[in-house]
Amino acid sequence: MIHLNQAEVNELGGVCMLIHRTPVIIAGKSRGYAKGSVVREAKGFVLLSGAVGQDPVTGEIPKGIGEQTRLAMESIKARLGEYGAPLKNILFVRRYMKGNFPNGIVNDPAYQESDRVVQQFWRENCPELLRENNPPASTLLGVTSLAMPEMLIEIEVVAALD
Repeated sequence: MIHLNQAEVNELGGVCMLIHRTPVIIAGKSRGYAKGSVVREAKGFVLLSGAVGQDPVTGEIPKGIGEQTRLAMESIKARLGEYGAPLKNILFVRRYMKGNFPNGIVNDPAYQESDRVVQQFWRENCPELLRENNPPASTLLGVTSLAMPEMLIEIEVVAALD
């Protein structure tokens, strides 16, 4: 049985939704992401298609990973808003990063820049999901290509409706 040590309660119309996220601990240190999320009493779920770093107005794709990451996160925020799911209800994040990572993705400067942007986005929009607070479960994958050659990142999320 997994010990659920963090809970968030959202109340809406007398219905209570609980989201439990359990951090990954390796060698006594939190790794900055959850090993899983448990949801009880949700009214449903939102599974977003991958958000990319493409300007929604101009259709342009910036060259840098930081700006692409920011645009993808803003797209996620807008899409979740369309479905009535707040950012704090994100349960799972999957990031696909394009590149060659012989030393692992987390050691790559492009990942580090992208991650700084993600952490800044959480700091400004949803501090509950910061790495040091209560981040959602996540997966990070390195890929050789995305939908268009200039795309460097694609981010999928799953969120609960309360």
